[in-house]
Amino acid sequence: MARVTVVGIGPGPLSWLTMEAERELRLAHKVFFRTSAYPAYDWLRELGKEVVCFDMLYRLPRPHPGKIYEFIAAILLKEADIRGHAVYAIPGSPFVLEDTTRLLRLRGAASGVEIRIIHGMSFLEPALSVINQDDVGLQIVLPHTHLQHGRFSPRLPLLVCQIEARSSSSRAPSVMEWLLKTYPPNHAVTLIWTEGLPDYQTLSKIIELRNLNREYGDGKYYASLYVPSFGVA
Repeated sequence: MARVTVVGIGPGPLSWLTMEAERELRLAHKVFFRTSAYPAYDWLRELGKEVVCFDMLYRLPRPHPGKIYEFIAAILLKEADIRGHAVYAIPGSPFVLEDTTRLLRLRGAASGVEIRIIHGMSFLEPALSVINQDDVGLQIVLPHTHLQHGRFSPRLPLLVCQIEARSSSSRAPSVMEWLLKTYPPNHAVTLIWTEGLPDYQTLSKIIELRNLNREYGDGKYYASLYVPSFGVA
């Protein structure tokens, strides 16, 4: 039976790869990556593996994420159909904010392709270690899906994900503007990001919400924003 193996490669450093993920990647002859901007991509290339990434899809004029994920899923299923097996390495966990996993499971079932999942650490673990709080009821939201439409409660702490990408610095201003409709300008928030290749060191800074645009600058890699609760009696 044809199979696609989805491997979670963690939030960056090779030391955060699980043993199972490392074993699967070492055994693979060819590995597809959603993005090449991860240490595992160069590591496998240095091992002589054939590595393929989908970076170019994100450079298209006004790329639509949904269309990108559908294209990736179609390519992987076709690869599995032709060669019997495809290995797909994705940042973080296959089940945390990863639409390609959902699409593969849906389409794989319909086309008779087995979808095997190898779990990985998500970006949430490093972010939560930075916050260093036991926040019961933490809301995990996306900018355009939730913030833009007010689909969150200020009475619970908030982690705004995926405000990353140097080429999309307009995301941070939007995040700030949407949050300022609910929170005061001096509300203390924590900006969390990584320096990117080669080490993916996680950095953070506590700032006032009104300073988010300035602190975000031209864009930071894989940034999240922690917003403490507000307005609790």
